Amino acid sequence: MSTLGDRRLSRRNLVGAAGVAGAAALAAPSLIRSPRAGAQDVQQVKALMWNNSPTIDGNFEKRVQLFNEAYADQYQINLEFLPYDQYWQKLLLSYSAGDIYDVYFWDVQAYGHYKRDLLLDLQPMVTAAGLFDPAQYPTGLFDPWKFDGQNFYALPENLQTLAFYYNKTLFDAAGLAVPDESWNWDMVLEAARALTIRDGDRVSQWGLNLGVLDVWWGMQTLSWAKGDAFFDQTVEPTAFQFSNPANIETMRWVQDLIWTEKLVPEPAVMAQDGESIGFSSGRTAMITSGSWDISGRRELPFEWGMAPLPKWGENRVVPYWMGGWVIAKESQVAEAAFAWASWSATEFQPTMAADGDWIPIQNAARDSEELVAQMPTGFSSVTQSLADARLADFYSANNQQIWNEVFTPNLTQLLNNEQTPEETAAAIDEAANALLEPAE
Repeated sequence: MSTLGDRRLSRRNLVGAAGVAGAAALAAPSLIRSPRAGAQDVQQVKALMWNNSPTIDGNFEKRVQLFNEAYADQYQINLEFLPYDQYWQKLLLSYSAGDIYDVYFWDVQAYGHYKRDLLLDLQPMVTAAGLFDPAQYPTGLFDPWKFDGQNFYALPENLQTLAFYYNKTLFDAAGLAVPDESWNWDMVLEAARALTIRDGDRVSQWGLNLGVLDVWWGMQTLSWAKGDAFFDQTVEPTAFQFSNPANIETMRWVQDLIWTEKLVPEPAVMAQDGESIGFSSGRTAMITSGSWDISGRRELPFEWGMAPLPKWGENRVVPYWMGGWVIAKESQVAEAAFAWASWSATEFQPTMAADGDWIPIQNAARDSEELVAQMPTGFSSVTQSLADARLADFYSANNQQIWNEVFTPNLTQLLNNEQTPEETAAAIDEAANALLEPAE
């Protein structure tokens, strides 16, 4: 799944890319439109998605074709693509100009659209369509998209999560058993010590790479396993609480991996030599990264597999994200837009599984042989761990500002050993909580 991972830019650059506002020029969007675009008896739907990879974009083209053929006499999706760093800007401009997109793909920025009353309440159509049967879908994971606590404002179609990747070739060479669902972080550290090869100050093989543990939503999984979190609730958090003892312990543990244990490369080393020592180089034994990285690793010249995130002690809490669609409140073809979104979440799910570039939300598709057979060893144990997963985002109108201006710079100083965990926590809590205060 290079897919959304490419667009999430491993999720760490996603927000920075979206922070650009008011730039004068936008790339002309590519457009998937069928020959029936001018038919007068067919509802034309203006849709927007961001570019992923050639494979994923090609699969979207096939999806549009399948939908337009299935509903040839009723609806037609005209799907445009834009680079991710122009996507949200284009949407805001389209709203300002009154030339709206009827349906577009969700990411956390769309919560700001909900706060501005730009999104359609989908619950009446969800209810009328009989979505979602708890026997067929992990419906408990969908609750965060009921932003008001009761009604869907976005319709999910796929899931993403984190996994623990390992280089089996390196483990076999060292005579070590590979990670599985029984592993905890103590076992990871023991293996990392055995797999790190040093010649004086030079490291020729790393046992461990931080991967996404250097991002707040990756790091927070450790605090979750200890029974805490960086903030009090996902939708409209009221308090950031990095200063809680368990969260300070989390930050110290990650910082110590770099500067005390010296089991992972320093940030400056990664910035300079990341490509030559990263997991894909074959010189790193273990890394925490997204399910979206699966397809990008399929052609690696060594044997590798994946496992659920290691436990902290006896506890494991894995993160998840949802991909799906929102519909503009002012759309004149909301019925057709909803048909596209609900079809993607139902009838299209087996095809999504066969394509192998997303994790379907439908249980049967997610567990299907078509999907599992093309995935690496351990994939099923990773998806099974989603049963008790927690959403790894927070939804507030100013989440981008908090992420960009507070989380990222302070955690960067932590990882560079320029701030203690206590200093980092105090700085984040003060600045982030101030941004939650209502404007006077």
